[in-house]
Amino acid sequence: MPSKNIKLDFGGLVLEVELFDTEIASKFFDNLPYSINVTQWGNELYGSIGHDLGEENPIPEIPQGGIAYTNNGNYLCVFYGQTPAWPVEYIGQIRNNEWKKLLEIDSLSLLKIYC
Repeated sequence: MPSKNIKLDFGGLVLEVELFDTEIASKFFDNLPYSINVTQWGNELYGSIGHDLGEENPIPEIPQGGIAYTNNGNYLCVFYGQTPAWPVEYIGQIRNNEWKKLLEIDSLSLLKIYC
């Protein structure tokens, strides 16, 4: 799959993400759109997408602005400074360091994802 772009819509803030060419990223893309109630844990947001996408190559470190998936809860995770609690699938990256805008927002609860 060539790289595909998606949008993370937090209401007043929309961030563009480039998904990687992986099996999990492709499955994630195929199930768009999503509407997720997210929980904030430090500088990470996570919420269940309601689909088990399996496991391919989980890793313990995700860079800032990284988008990840874990089948442990079927969570999509947005990292902007936090380290994963366990290895996750690194499926994409927020473009142009726009993830820094997440540091300026006090509370996020709903995330819509679409292309």
